[in-house]
Amino acid sequence: MHVPVTVTDDSLSSFYKGLYAVVDDPSLDSVVSWSKDKKSFVIWDPIEFQRRVLPQRRILSLNFSLFMADLKYYGFIRVKGSKHRYHIGHPKYFVRGKPALMKKMQEERIHKFEQARAMRKKAKARAMELADSLGGLAL
Repeated sequence: MHVPVTVTDDSLSSFYKGLYAVVDDPSLDSVVSWSKDKKSFVIWDPIEFQRRVLPQRRILSLNFSLFMADLKYYGFIRVKGSKHRYHIGHPKYFVRGKPALMKKMQEERIHKFEQARAMRKKAKARAMELADSLGGLAL
């Protein structure tokens, strides 16, 4: 019998911790559970997920469509080629029995956002330089 893992890392996003707890909870297996490969999960009953899980786990989302959008925001994707509509995973770091990997998932996501912010800042500075250099020209 599977004993759910409690994720205690305080630096980890509450979304990651809450999602892991829900997927790892054997009492919810008819609604959501780990896939056979233990590297993804399936929401078997989206209506029941909306009714039973989301109201109890407000840290996840208010409704199912927002929850799906949040999954995408946090780096989760639908598993290609699956016969299940809501078969969802993360390319590397969402694995049953290895909640510590989620720390890497979070760090990777933060790094991508920092890179994007730096690129936007650089592009804005370059645009201002170009605007300044064109400022003396008559159009």
